[in-house]
Amino acid sequence: MSIYVLVALAAISVETNVETTAPPAPPPMVVPVSTVDGPTPFAPPPKKGVESPPIPRGSPGFWANTGDYPTLALKEEREGISAFRVTVGVGGRVTACEITESSGHRDLDEATCANVTRRAVFYPAQDKKGKVTSGTYANRIRWQIPVVASYATGPMRSESYPYPPQPANRAELQVATEDYPAAALASGEEGTSIFTLDIDDTGKVQGCSITTSSGSLALDQKACVFSARWKFQPARDVNGKPTYGRTKHNLVWRLPKGTPRVTAGPARPTYNPFEKSGSFTLTMDFDAQGKMADCAFEKTGDNMPMGPLNPSRMENVCSEMRSPNIKPFIDAEGKPEARRVIFRMGVEHADAVLPEKAK
Repeated sequence: MSIYVLVALAAISVETNVETTAPPAPPPMVVPVSTVDGPTPFAPPPKKGVESPPIPRGSPGFWANTGDYPTLALKEEREGISAFRVTVGVGGRVTACEITESSGHRDLDEATCANVTRRAVFYPAQDKKGKVTSGTYANRIRWQIPVVASYATGPMRSESYPYPPQPANRAELQVATEDYPAAALASGEEGTSIFTLDIDDTGKVQGCSITTSSGSLALDQKACVFSARWKFQPARDVNGKPTYGRTKHNLVWRLPKGTPRVTAGPARPTYNPFEKSGSFTLTMDFDAQGKMADCAFEKTGDNMPMGPLNPSRMENVCSEMRSPNIKPFIDAEGKPEARRVIFRMGVEHADAVLPEKAK
């Protein structure tokens, strides 16, 4: 599914030629709404005993939203304006919907009536005597896919404690169209590069390494070149002094609107938390009150990127010594006692023994 499904906007643009079965009242002043201005302003309810057409309860701008854009239309980047007219019953709900001017795309027109029928609620029309009656209401939906820019996320996961580096200017994380690698643009390549940055004590990027490839060498290389320009607030140690730090980021590469996509290509490498072998041992001594009195950490081999059990995180249990008290251990007589806890974890590699059908 196209990434546009997360950001495509379906906006309501109000027409001034609203139809009604009752004689038309002086039209209220309305402001056409584009996809960037937000929903239509709320209209006031009709005055009791005064002839009026159906009036929407709430903003028509909420009748169609991001998730309503037809999937195939998004993929094919089809846009248009669907004009519609609905019949509103005495209960204020839509009883019928018709397209008065097509967007040129059947699925957009069908989505228009489906969403308006499901979501629109009205103050029903009133006749000259102020009696509730049925009426009609006309409007339109503009189906428009906005330009989607490539962007980088802020730090996903920090390996710097207790105060990791932070981007000094998050506007730098937006990727301008001219920064899209020409080779990837010509080949219709997009994807997500995941990388770590080494930040010195002045907030300057000193190193970059790709941890998960986007599947495109050009995009991965550009991710490091692009992020080298970023400025950071440096990491700080427990005393608040600037120090070396490391951050991890996603850079989501999205082709500019209208650029042909690659329909088939090599599968993106998957994340492997067991790729590197190694082990660590965390030894903690707790006193009779359950307070950690001493701590030691020992590591062999490579770091194992295993989420919250990442050795670099576990090591901070000892370096920070901020572990909360635990419930004391109890001896055989029911009395609190001091106890040593040893926590070990490791990853080893060996030849696989596979079932015959999996070979």
